[in-house]
Amino acid sequence: MLKKKINNKILTWVEINKKNLLHNIGQFVSLAPRSEIWPVVKSNAYGHGVKEIIKALDKSKASGFMFVSLEEALVVRNLTKKPMMVLSYFAREERSLSIAARHKISLPIYDLETADYLDGLGKKLKKKFLINIKIDTGISRLGFRAEESDQAVDHIKNKKFLKVNSIFTHYAESEAANKSFTEQQFKKFNTIAGKYFDIKMHSACSAATVSLPITQQSIIRLGISMYGLWPSKITRDRGVKKKMKLKPAMSWRTKILQVKKVKTGETIGYNRTYKCKKNCQVVVLPIGYNEGYSRMGSNKAKVLIKGKKYPVRGNVCMNLTMVELPANIEVSQGEVVTLLGHDHKQQITAEDIALWSKTINYEVVTRINPMIKRIIT
Repeated sequence: MLKKKINNKILTWVEINKKNLLHNIGQFVSLAPRSEIWPVVKSNAYGHGVKEIIKALDKSKASGFMFVSLEEALVVRNLTKKPMMVLSYFAREERSLSIAARHKISLPIYDLETADYLDGLGKKLKKKFLINIKIDTGISRLGFRAEESDQAVDHIKNKKFLKVNSIFTHYAESEAANKSFTEQQFKKFNTIAGKYFDIKMHSACSAATVSLPITQQSIIRLGISMYGLWPSKITRDRGVKKKMKLKPAMSWRTKILQVKKVKTGETIGYNRTYKCKKNCQVVVLPIGYNEGYSRMGSNKAKVLIKGKKYPVRGNVCMNLTMVELPANIEVSQGEVVTLLGHDHKQQITAEDIALWSKTINYEVVTRINPMIKRIIT
């Protein structure tokens, strides 16, 4: 738990452990020593706070940072001198694109019309755009189909105001037990990559880096695992066999707003979904589904108070959540409550919350409201 005193004005916050982030990067540096490691900081750094993460990693072994959109990259463009890569999309807005060209933020291309547009804009601005060509090898999302790739790459390479920075693809199920489809995708991609020795190639996410070492090309896109989370149980098992250990970087805490006595037979929350079986205490917390604490956890989730787990009772509200404690437990207003992370010897993981919420650990961390303060510890 955060050692320094939390400002009394803060009721809910997220702690990010810098040592754990650096440890996780180190695991992948060791696993793929010939590849550049690029942290993926899209979606507010998977909920961890993009500004805080970039500041924490600016002097690390990370080679650059990856974003989902140009808008994300522009927000933090002055926080680092490391290169930035946009993986998915950007708006055709001249001012933003001019900044991208000036800061050498590389942009994705997955259709020829966009390539022609950027080349024309580059001519107008008298600036070259760095381009990452996206190839669809089987996920059926953004990208040129594999059979179109030779024509697309040649078309883009011949543009005067475009410079190809990299060619890349995404895997559909690299975290799965069966590797056959990932191997098929890699074979398709490698057929393309083998023709362009002067261009960086990348296809490996966290899961592929662990599960299929042949995918470790010029760049590793280190996403969920940089934050200390495994893409799947299968990936974790494979990582453990390689003597890898990931350390979760995030803890999420709040404070008790009110402590109140509730009698046997009384109900808690909207729709009265929980009836107290005996006299107890209920503590009210200033978090709810607006803050990213899933309503699916109603009457299922647990929190940590003084190193012990206690159950959420009643429906999680938009901004409030209620927790039941035995009547004889001493708690007070302002007491720290751990929603995610360690408290003494107990722990609540993103996987625990995902189970209660019927989702995946990715969603648990990324949906935490970006207005909640992130603190690097």
